[in-house]
Amino acid sequence: MSNNSINGKILRINLDGTIPEDNPTAGSPIWSKGHRNPQGMVYANGKLYVSSHGPNIEDEINLIVQSGNYGWPNVNGPCDTPSEITFCNANSTIQPIFSSGNVTWAFCGLDYYNSDTYPRWKNNLLMVSLKNQTFYSFKLSEDRNTIVGQPTLYYTNQFGRLRDIAISPTGKVYICTNNVSPSDKIIEITPVVD
Repeated sequence: MSNNSINGKILRINLDGTIPEDNPTAGSPIWSKGHRNPQGMVYANGKLYVSSHGPNIEDEINLIVQSGNYGWPNVNGPCDTPSEITFCNANSTIQPIFSSGNVTWAFCGLDYYNSDTYPRWKNNLLMVSLKNQTFYSFKLSEDRNTIVGQPTLYYTNQFGRLRDIAISPTGKVYICTNNVSPSDKIIEITPVVD
């Protein structure tokens, strides 16, 4: 993947449009590469997480690091085929912290929850999806570098396609739909009680 193009890259620029002096390559906005189709991004606790669509399998959540190579178009999800393993070993490819496996959910908006308002979601990445029309919570490890177990699914097929998520300063959670206008909505949600 060429560094002459910004396609498939996460870019890092200053608010005034200039390039930060500590970017991996002087004068370049490129922070990381090998991304297929990022849809959601959240910076929390000094860490950057990104949700991405796979082509028809392997949607991903990645923990982004400076100069990281995430493999696309040579790798789809984790390095688990012979050609992917060869590429990953030769290019120090960083594998996703979560992959949807042999299906696509159309990962979309992503945020980090750290409020006491809904303790069940504390230290979780919260995400929504278009295709699966679902809200997910992903429990992070103590060091926040990995996802623990499988996600908890909420509100599947209740609101249609879900585009984005936002968390208010008071810990309230909002999702927005992406169906047919004017039926799109912003909805306040709460955890389902067991």
